[in-house]
Order: sequence, then structure tokens, then C-alpha cells
Amino acid sequence: MEKRRIWAVRAGSFGQADHIFLDLSQIAISFAESGGDVSRLPASRGAFRDAVSTPHTPTAPTQANQLFRFVHEMRIGDYVIYPRKADRTLHWGEVTGPYVFDRDRSSEFAHRRGVQWLTKLSRDVFSQGALYEIGSTLTLFEVKSFAAEFLRKFAAASNENGVLVEEEDLEEAAARDVSETTRDFIARKLRTDLKGYPLEPFVADLFRAMGYQSHATRGMRDEGIDVIAHKDELGIEPPIIKIQVKAQESNIAADVVKAFYAMVHERDVGVFITTGGFTQAALDFSRSKGNLKLVDGVQFIDLIERHYDALDANHRREIPLRRVLVPDLAFAED
Repeated sequence: MEKRRIWAVRAGSFGQADHIFLDLSQIAISFAESGGDVSRLPASRGAFRDAVSTPHTPTAPTQANQLFRFVHEMRIGDYVIYPRKADRTLHWGEVTGPYVFDRDRSSEFAHRRGVQWLTKLSRDVFSQGALYEIGSTLTLFEVKSFAAEFLRKFAAASNENGVLVEEEDLEEAAARDVSETTRDFIARKLRTDLKGYPLEPFVADLFRAMGYQSHATRGMRDEGIDVIAHKDELGIEPPIIKIQVKAQESNIAADVVKAFYAMVHERDVGVFITTGGFTQAALDFSRSKGNLKLVDGVQFIDLIERHYDALDANHRREIPLRRVLVPDLAFAED
């Protein structure tokens, strides 16, 4: 039997298709450039890109790929997660119908499939890593890294035949919503504006903000080391911190971590930073090495928030944040 896949799908940037998702029990994606029903197009990504691409739509290839997956890769019986910002919940459902082109109630969100919603859970039930994964900017994407967590927790909720969403104190909800929105914004900037080489000097700057002397090694013969950091000004006294940076959403495998660690001398410290996560085998390997530290996407954002004010002004402009006042529940309880 073919394994059920888990898809995350959004109801528009501001939840414009929420009524279609919940009132009509349909999931829908918007892609006006498609020109209409795409079910008759050849079942290939190239055909979808050719049909919808224009000189004025630079993002069309990405959107065309998502539309292709919606039509041809998503199967009846697959699971769907709908992150609903209006009430901070994740809706869990099962795809019940094939692709249809339907302009009913919304001409914008005409590409649709039937869905049966099974349950919903508060965002607070899930780990930061799981929330980070579904924070992708894509309209439609497959959930992989934290699939087991979503399956386990939604299965437990469905078995209880209840909706495990407790009413939150309004002040607590407001404070958490601000925090989650900020973290989602940082994650999007890391995946888009800072992806690739720009992430390396950013990490070097982050280490300077933490009190180290550091520099990116691009342009040098770095042999896989992206950033070098040290405490003394000349970089003479050990330990030397060797840092590798990977901007990817999938988990980093153990063999990748081992290859990096092979370049870390006994007196050095190795730090592997990713915007995604690590496999269990990679984590197990790191625990056996006293001079190796793995930093996943959640911990990476923690460091950025903690040391943001000490970052270079150029990097603060790349991730523009400002301080706001939010309810301080811990202070109120004192």
C-alpha cells in the first residue's frame, strides 16, 4: 500500500480562502496565471511551467510546480494540515477528492480538492521544530522532517473524538502570537533573502555579536569551513571554532555531519548550523563528540533574537525588527 503523504496548504496570505477550506470542505490554491482548468495539461512539470510562465511573472515556475503537485502528486487519502492564523490552530484532514476547477464563491481560488477535516489542535501542542517546518512561505508543500510528530499528535486527538484546543487567556494568546509571528518572519528571511552565500557573513556577524572575533571564509580555500571564530584577537590561542552553515529545510544526515567533523582538529570546536534540523543519527553522533555542537533552525533563531541588537546595521536591515510592548505574564504573577 502506498504511504500516505502529509501536505501543508495555506488559504492565502491573509486567510482569504478560509471559508472555502472550512465551509465548503475544500482545499484551494490560487494561481491566476494558469488561465483555467489545468487537468488536461500533460502530467509533467515542464508542461505546467510552459503553460503558465510569462515574462512578467518571475515566480511562475515555483507556483507552477506547486500547482503540478496539487494536481498530480497529491492523492486521495493523503493527509492535509491547514495552519489557521485566525485562531492559532492547525487543522488536520484527509484528501477525499480529485483535482477540480471550480470558481464557485471565489474566482481567485479555483483550483480545488475535497477534504474531510478530522480534528484540530492548538499550535502550542507542537514543538518549535514542527512549527518551523510548516512556517514555509510556499502555498503548498510536503511535510517531511516532523511528519512523525504530526501523525502522532493528530492521531491521539482524533482517537479522543474531541477538538483538543483549550480556550487561552487573551493576554497569553496575544503575547504568543507576537512571538510566533516574529520567529516566522526571521525564518522566512533566512530561507529567502539570506539563503546561500549571504548566510555565511551573517553567521560571522552573529558570532561577533556574541563576543567572538570571526570572519567568513568564502574566497579562501576553506575545505568546507564557512566561518572561523576565536576569542583572542589574533586567532592564535585555541580553541579555534570552525563553523559550517547549511540553508535547507530537510534534516542534515549523519554522514554530512561526520564529513564536517573530519575537518575539526582535536583542539578545535566544530559548530554545524542549519536552518532546518538534524536526523537522529546525526544527533547521536554529536553527543559522542565533546567538541562538536549542532545548532538547528529553532536554536539559530533563538541566537538571532538574543543578540539582534549587537548585529551589524546592514544585517539588521536584512531582518528588520523593532521592539514592541507585549503582556508580561511572568511579571504579573510576581
